[in-house]
Amino acid sequence: MNSIVDLFCGCGGLSLGAYNAGFQTKLSIDIDADLSSSYSKNFPLSKLVNGDLASINPNELFSANPVGKLAGVVGGPPCQGFSIMGKRANDDPRNTLLARYFEYIKYLEPKFFVMENVPGLNEKKNRKVLDAALEILPARYNILTPQILNAKDFGAATSRPRLLVIGYDPEEMNTLEDSDFHTKSDVLAYTVRDAIYDLPSPSDELEWRSYRKTIEISHYARAARQHPLEYLGCAEAKSKLSNGMLNGFQNTNHTKPVLDRYKRVKQGERDLISKYPRLNWDKPSLVLRAGTGTDKGSFQAARPLHPKENRVITVREAARIQGFPDWFQFHRTKWHSHRMIGNSVSPIFAEAILRIIGSKLDIKATRIAV
Repeated sequence: MNSIVDLFCGCGGLSLGAYNAGFQTKLSIDIDADLSSSYSKNFPLSKLVNGDLASINPNELFSANPVGKLAGVVGGPPCQGFSIMGKRANDDPRNTLLARYFEYIKYLEPKFFVMENVPGLNEKKNRKVLDAALEILPARYNILTPQILNAKDFGAATSRPRLLVIGYDPEEMNTLEDSDFHTKSDVLAYTVRDAIYDLPSPSDELEWRSYRKTIEISHYARAARQHPLEYLGCAEAKSKLSNGMLNGFQNTNHTKPVLDRYKRVKQGERDLISKYPRLNWDKPSLVLRAGTGTDKGSFQAARPLHPKENRVITVREAARIQGFPDWFQFHRTKWHSHRMIGNSVSPIFAEAILRIIGSKLDIKATRIAV
């Protein structure tokens, strides 16, 4: 059984992709208790630590939470200082966590690592920050060329480009090359229709809903409906799923003037005032944004409008688009649930990347014996 550690884990998109690719996440760390509030429900075998990786002493952390010899370390250090959607402040204190991530790689000595971040980190003025952080690593690691890869090219229903930095110890695994991660021509391009057409409309009353009755159930939706591996998920969600029920459909009550505006927004266009875009049934979703936590003003990100109904998408619709299965649980509030999803790595994307890496470890992506 090959183990990994997930740094800056959030709700667990990378962890879920790792489990589905044949790894076990031994330990996950995140400072935001809201973003990681459902982590232990979804990953009961994984240890979660809420703490600040900028100040935690690695010796103390891993003495209290031993992980043994690791196959890998994965993680997405906070990226707001490099994001094209943010203020792009080079002095953003969160930028220092990039170097901290690689300090942990040096300390843990995994066979491989995967660092995920925003494409803006690869721009010329930011590359010096990344290159300086990479200098922390021991010379034995081979580091692939940082690549911008899109989740839609790996089976997710969202166009979400992300920067990946992958490194490995050639003494511990077979050769990895940049071309191993190039887009494969046989990967289907899934659309918003594939992702959410079978989901019910939101409700003010019912927490758990049944699937919409339709004969149009895509391969993507069928995969989302599958039960998890026996060591993932919480009992309630799995029991409800056995009866064809799922949650995440809290309603958002829009005022009449807002509804009147939304009615005029066509697929692929934006509402002129809120700037909310309406999703297109026949294309992948645009990037789902996260918004901010209480430390940055508690701003809710613009949520896209449903392709047909005059409302913003629900938590479950956002989860489907991002690639989370129907058993996966989020925060009890819409705000933090959308933050979880918008901050996450698509599990479908993560699984595809980690399967490629796992094949170089000569492991099989099968069920983990527990």
